[in-house]
Amino acid sequence: MSRLGALILFAADMGRTVDFYRAIGLPLEMDDHGPGAGPVHYACDLDGCHFAVFPGEAGGRSFGDRQAGTAFPGFTVESVEQTVAAALAVGAHVLQEPSEYPWGYRAVLEDPDGRPVEVYHASD
Repeated sequence: MSRLGALILFAADMGRTVDFYRAIGLPLEMDDHGPGAGPVHYACDLDGCHFAVFPGEAGGRSFGDRQAGTAFPGFTVESVEQTVAAALAVGAHVLQEPSEYPWGYRAVLEDPDGRPVEVYHASD
């Protein structure tokens, strides 16, 4: 059985992107592997999955929801409302307002590079 080991994002504006992911609860820390080992980036461990944000070239916004070539990460949070409020405080946009589903409560935000990002709390 395979499991996700890493999720690497590339950002046109590292500061805004790191602020967004920190606002939704990811404990990103600066990571520098030294000269010749790649650029300074921000990373954290999410239950055994390496999540990192690297600088990228400004190439426009992401393709959007449900289009080939688009990633749609989702994160479990303790409070959807508090997470959405924290994301809005750093300038994020809400693509889908918090809504109830049979499996839980979710909202979809847009990160600074235009990626849709789901935040959800599973039903008990």
